Amino acid sequence: MLCIIKSKILIIIFLSTKILADTGSIIGEVVDADSHQPIIGANILIYDTKLGTACDIEGRFIITEIPVGSYKVVVSMIGYTSASRVNVNVYSNRHTPLKFYLNKASLEGDIVIVKESYFQKAKDGIISTQTMDVAEIRSDPSGAFDIQKMIQALPSVSMTSDQNNEIIVRGGGAGENLFIMDHLEIPNPNHFGKVGTGGGAINMINTEFVERVDFFAGGYPVRYGDKQSSVMDISLREGSPNDFLVDMEISMGGMGFLAEGPLCNDKGSFIASYRKAFLKYIVKKVGITAIPEYSNMQTKLVYNLDKRNKLIFNVLSGQDYLNMEDEDNPLLQGAENIDHTGNQYSAGLTYKSLFSKKGYSLFSLGHNTTRWTTDVYRYKIDNLRDNYFNRDNIEKEYYFKSDIIYRILENIELSSGFSLKYGLYQINEIAYPDTVYSYLYDDLDIGLVYNEEISNNDYYNMVYKNIDYNYYKYQITSINDSINNFDSGGIWKFGTYSQIKFILNRLSIIAGLRYDKVPYNNTAKISPRAGFSYKITPITKINFSSGYFYQTPAYWILMNPKNQYRLKHSYAYQDVIGLEHLFSDDIRGTIEIYNKLYYNKPILNSLITPEKLDERLGFSDIGKGSAKGIEIFLQKKFAEKWYGAFSYSLSSSSEKDPRPGRNDYYPSDYDYRKSLTIIGGYKFNFRDIQWYQKVRANSLFPYIAWMPFMIADRLEISFRYSFNGGRPYTPKKYDFRHRRWYIDPADGLNTVRYNNYSRFDIMILRRFNFKTINLTTYFDLQNIFDRDNEWEKMYLEDGSYKWAYHYKQIPVMGIIIEF
Repeated sequence: MLCIIKSKILIIIFLSTKILADTGSIIGEVVDADSHQPIIGANILIYDTKLGTACDIEGRFIITEIPVGSYKVVVSMIGYTSASRVNVNVYSNRHTPLKFYLNKASLEGDIVIVKESYFQKAKDGIISTQTMDVAEIRSDPSGAFDIQKMIQALPSVSMTSDQNNEIIVRGGGAGENLFIMDHLEIPNPNHFGKVGTGGGAINMINTEFVERVDFFAGGYPVRYGDKQSSVMDISLREGSPNDFLVDMEISMGGMGFLAEGPLCNDKGSFIASYRKAFLKYIVKKVGITAIPEYSNMQTKLVYNLDKRNKLIFNVLSGQDYLNMEDEDNPLLQGAENIDHTGNQYSAGLTYKSLFSKKGYSLFSLGHNTTRWTTDVYRYKIDNLRDNYFNRDNIEKEYYFKSDIIYRILENIELSSGFSLKYGLYQINEIAYPDTVYSYLYDDLDIGLVYNEEISNNDYYNMVYKNIDYNYYKYQITSINDSINNFDSGGIWKFGTYSQIKFILNRLSIIAGLRYDKVPYNNTAKISPRAGFSYKITPITKINFSSGYFYQTPAYWILMNPKNQYRLKHSYAYQDVIGLEHLFSDDIRGTIEIYNKLYYNKPILNSLITPEKLDERLGFSDIGKGSAKGIEIFLQKKFAEKWYGAFSYSLSSSSEKDPRPGRNDYYPSDYDYRKSLTIIGGYKFNFRDIQWYQKVRANSLFPYIAWMPFMIADRLEISFRYSFNGGRPYTPKKYDFRHRRWYIDPADGLNTVRYNNYSRFDIMILRRFNFKTINLTTYFDLQNIFDRDNEWEKMYLEDGSYKWAYHYKQIPVMGIIIEF
């Protein structure tokens, strides 16, 4: 049905826009990367053309009458390192927005000793950082335009599963990653997430809003707090200040609309989008019986008070619903019947002021609301459910935060800020009584059945295959009392920081202190962090960072009414050293070695009280762990016709066994040991070729152009290969007397590993430009070889088990129409 709809739309579009359009334009601004001051007179050049211009007194520029196509744009200014943006697509009758951040050049006398034009680092990023723009996100062959999926290609990042975009960074866990969107904190920017985590099935942030993404895998500056693994800082672009524009997107996931344009008599701009899924119409075609439904809305408004002050308003909201009713299907994690509803809302207002020619300030007021509602049941008869667990948890945050950056001298910069947050929580959880039965097996060999060494095959031969499974007599052994967790309240969080950055020729030093206070658990912590970068040669650097990173436990863990005491903050101490080398202007390689120690990690009390059958007994802050590894990353930017990346990690992460009498360490849940990712892509430009113009002018072309393997004005073919070592897990044993699976307290944890993970994806991205519209289509074939990658071993009640696998071969198709 999707293909029929898509072909009809494309036919109408092509029939009405057969004439090639001539030109588009590029608009943007150039600012100082540290002070955010406009750089007056900066030169902008479109490479390999005679087109260019210079910035005005506000640091803005516009280049018009650019033939549609893909270009490299270079910005230069005396006293600054040049910056380049590659794969910049110019569309007919549209403005392509760009923003450049230039760094002060390192000088020895009057000689610039290094020029980094293609690779830019995040502000104050010494080590373990990557910066990417929307063009790179769009070209990723397996991310389906999902920012977090793309980040999983980095050597420092591990995945949880194909079904979830959660990022696990250097031995960390879910929920240890900070998400910033335009200076606002977002608890979880995903649909179908879980309480206290930062991942889900689908990212809510529309990639068409994204200007750039700065990712810190470690060693991040002190302005980021309350997370101990990583930071993803997402900068959003502003809407078009000149024209009203509309985009429509249709894909396997659903349909979306985006609009942007000027606001308030050209005093500002807006950009807004809405997306809704219709996966329920196609999801059964890929063998999944659960029906995920979701929708999201995103808006950014900018109002310029004057040339140096502006107000920025952002809102992001999402709703999702999932019903799973097939407990024998191993594709459904947990093999349970679940009815889940999620609602998320984040909004904030930011005041940005260029209060001085040497600095700027940001003040933000924000709010987050997250609500997760879940019913778990064994069966449903006539719409009546046998519920055994209900959850309705709500978390809210209100916060005020600021950052002030000021360059006191050309080579010395000070920055400081504070944050004030009030978090509200409401826990409503009911676990119904759980009856435990003891089966008697009167007519069988009692000794053999009760023998702990009995195999599953012996059990089936005696019971399951020969006699009715439910025949055997039983008696009630015990009943777990119901557990009711009803609690609500709020906590305050205070944070402040100060940092100094010093640059002298080849040496850059950043040092800072962060102070966090949470009265609820009487926590007051100082986190020192420092890093330096030294240029051994103009194209080679050695980088180092060290620091402490504290994190408040998630609200549902910290305020769990079953906790026996108020938990401490968990924290990590990390050292990273690395070598960075520019092989050419568009090829960079890094090697990094890290060592990371974890303390006070929350641990489920059920793990340290094995005599208890229930797993909802609260938490203790006794967890310890460590991670170490070496990472290699080689990247070629899309400067000419092709791009690529090679990522390899050799690592080890472990946790201390928390069970009484144990003092050993075991592999952590995501200790993959080895990971490898290879990405490559090539771009074909057919638009200027004479034979293609003749083909395009043919009357049949509009009827066949939408087909995935047809040529286009511009065609990009890319691939991604991913490999991970086997993830560890703890095998379970089956108790035939109670018909339950359990972990033997005498056994070690995570002693067995799943098979290696291997997957190959390919994507074809095509662009067409017409007189009144632009068209982009993509076809992404994931897991081409349909490999069975083990995700989890699912233990069933009857003593058998099945394998749950990562996604099988899945085609992802879509179309973006720009009016």
